[in-house]
Amino acid sequence: MGRRSSWLLAALAVPLVLAGLRLADAEPGWLRGLEGRSLTLRYGLRGPLEPSGTVALLMIDDRTLAEHGRWPLSRRLIADAVRRLAADGARVVAIDLLFPEPEAPLPAEVADILEDARNRFQQPADGLAARIDGLLEAADPDDALAAALRSTGIGVLGFAFGFEPDGTAAAGGAIPDALRNAAFRVVREPALPDHRDDHPASVVVPVPVLARSAALGHVTVRIEADGVLRHDQSAIRFGDSWYPSLPVEAVRRYRGLDADGMALHVGHGIRYGPDFVATDRRMRLPVNHYGPPGTIETRSLTDLLAGRIPPGSYRGRIVLIGASAQGVGDSFHTPFGQALPGAEHLATVIDNLLTGRTPADRSSLLPADIAAILGGGLLGAALGSALAPVAATIGTAILVAGWLAATAVLFATADLWLAVTSPVLAAGLGFALFAARRSQVGEQARRLAERQRRNLMRYFSPAVAERLMNSNRPGLEDRIQPVTILFVDLVGFTGINERLSPREAMDVLRGFYSHVESAVLDRGGVVDKFLGDGAMAIFGIPEPTPHDAGDALAAARQIADGMEDWNRELASAGLPALTVAMGLHLGPVLIGDTGGTRQFTFTIIGDAVNVASRLEALTRELGVTIAASDAVIEAARSTAGSAAVEGFVELPPRLLRGRERPVGVWSWPAPVGTAARSGLLSPPDQTR
Repeated sequence: MGRRSSWLLAALAVPLVLAGLRLADAEPGWLRGLEGRSLTLRYGLRGPLEPSGTVALLMIDDRTLAEHGRWPLSRRLIADAVRRLAADGARVVAIDLLFPEPEAPLPAEVADILEDARNRFQQPADGLAARIDGLLEAADPDDALAAALRSTGIGVLGFAFGFEPDGTAAAGGAIPDALRNAAFRVVREPALPDHRDDHPASVVVPVPVLARSAALGHVTVRIEADGVLRHDQSAIRFGDSWYPSLPVEAVRRYRGLDADGMALHVGHGIRYGPDFVATDRRMRLPVNHYGPPGTIETRSLTDLLAGRIPPGSYRGRIVLIGASAQGVGDSFHTPFGQALPGAEHLATVIDNLLTGRTPADRSSLLPADIAAILGGGLLGAALGSALAPVAATIGTAILVAGWLAATAVLFATADLWLAVTSPVLAAGLGFALFAARRSQVGEQARRLAERQRRNLMRYFSPAVAERLMNSNRPGLEDRIQPVTILFVDLVGFTGINERLSPREAMDVLRGFYSHVESAVLDRGGVVDKFLGDGAMAIFGIPEPTPHDAGDALAAARQIADGMEDWNRELASAGLPALTVAMGLHLGPVLIGDTGGTRQFTFTIIGDAVNVASRLEALTRELGVTIAASDAVIEAARSTAGSAAVEGFVELPPRLLRGRERPVGVWSWPAPVGTAARSGLLSPPDQTR
C-alpha cells in the first residue's frame, strides 16, 4: 500500500470512528463533556426564554423558616398548604421533599390534657380554643398530610434512588411496598435490551401512610461529568420495574390520564395518550433551561400559609413545593448559573413536557449528526489536500464557523441539539492529516529540488543551476552578451604525467581542479569546462555585471597565489613543482547549448573565446603567469579602480595567431628584461 493510500485511509478513518461512536452512543467522557460545554455556549447565545406560566413554585425559604421556627417544616403545614392550593383550584401539587421517617406526633397524655382543656371552654378565650384545636388536629402530622393528600387527590410525592459512586449496583433487592403501584404499568421493552445502564443500589421512599395517599415519582438527578445538569432522568429501572420521574408523573396527572394511559418505550421515550416525548437511549430527557434561578414564577410558602397570595393565582396550574432556604434543599449548576434550586429544575422539566419545548432528542437527530461528522471530515480532508496551507486553513475555519453558527441558530429557533464537537473534530483532524501530508510532500519536493540543484551545481555555477531549475526549457536560450573569459593551463603536467599512474594523475588533476574551482566560484564565475590539464572559466553568466572583469582578474591572481601552497603538497608527495598560465579577454559571445538532438553541452562561442585562449598561450612566449587584454584591464580599472590591476604592466600590442589586428596586452608579473609601464602608473594607451 502506498503512502498516499495510507494517508487517505487515516483521514477517512477519523470521521468513520467518530460516526461509529455517535451511532453506538458510546462517545468517551471527554467528548461528551466538550459537547455539553458547546450546548452551554448555545444557551448563552440564545438567552433566557419565557415559561408557559402553567407551573409555579412555592418555596420553603428563609422567610418561611423564620416565621414557622424549624427545619424540617412540620408536615401539618405542608398539609395546610395542600388544602389551600386545592381550594384555590390547583390541578396538581408536586412535593419535592422526602418523608422517609415519621414525624413525631404529640404524646397521648398531652393530647388527652389538651382535649380536656378544650372541653372546659364554654366560649372562645382570646383564640386559645382555636390554638388547642390546631394542636389536636396536628396530633399526628403524617396523618394530617395523608388526609390532605387523600381528600384533594392532587398530590404527587417524591422518592429518591441511590447509586454507588462507580455507578454499579447489586443485582436484585427487595422493592418497598410503597413502590408497588408507582411503576409504569405499560412498558415496551426492545427486542435486545441494553444491559449497559447502571441501576440504583437503594431507594428512599415516603413513610407508608403518605406513600398510600398520593402518586409517586422519583426526584433523582444525574449530573454530567463536568458537573452541569442537562438532562432529567425520566425513567429509572429498579429491580424488574421502571419508575417515572416526578415531572413525568405530574404531567400524567395534569393531563388526566390513568396509569394505563401512559406507556414507557424503553430506549426511546414516553407516550402520553396520543403524544410521544422522545428521550435518549438512557431514558434521559434533554432539559430546555429557561434562564437563571427565579425564571419560573416563585413565591414563599409562608405567603400561602398566611393568606397573602391573591385568590385564583394557582387555578388550573401545577404547583411544585420545594426548599431553597440557606443550608436546606439542593441546587445545581446549569447553563445559566450555579445555584438553580432542584425544585426549579423539576418545574422546568414539567413545563418542557407540557409545552413540547424539550430540545430535539439527539437520537432523533442521529442521521443529521452522522452526515455532519462524515461531511465535515471529508470536506476538511479535501481542503487540506487541494488548497495551499493558508487557503486551506481559512477554508477549514470558515467550514467550522459555518457549522457552529448553524447549530447555534437551529438550537435558538427550533430547539435542535445538533452535535458540534464530533463534526468539528472530524473536520479539523481531516484537514490536519491532509495538510500534514501536503506539507510532507512539499518537504520531499523541496529536498528533491535541493538535491537536484546541488547536482546541477557540480556542473554549473549556482546562478546557472538556479536558472536551469526555474526554466521549463531543457537548457538556456541562445543569446549574445559580453563576458570575461579566463583560460587556465597547468604548465608542466604533461612532462610528469608519464611517470604517474592513471589514479595518481587523476589525483593531481583533481587537486588542480579544486584549486581553480574555488577561486572562480568565490568570485562569482562559472567553470565552463575542464580541459585535460586546463580549464575555461566565464564571468558574467547568466547576467553580465560591471564587476565581471575585476572578478576575473582577482580569481586569476588567487589561482596564481595559491600555487605555492599546492606545490608544497606536491613536493611532499615527491612530485616536481608546477606552474599555471592564464589568459583573459572580455568581449561578446553567443551563450547557449550545443550538441546533438539528445545530449547537450552548455558553452559559449565567439571570437572573444579564441582571443582568451591565444593570450593564455602567449604567456609561454612572454614568460609570465597572466596575460590580459586591454578590454579586461580597462573594464576592471573603470569599476574597481587602480587596485584591481595592481601589478599588471602594459606590453606592446601583439598580433595573435588567426587575427588581423593586434591586441593590447597586459601581463602579470612583468616579463623579465622587458621595458614596460606599470598599470598603476600608466593610463591605457590612447594612441592605439
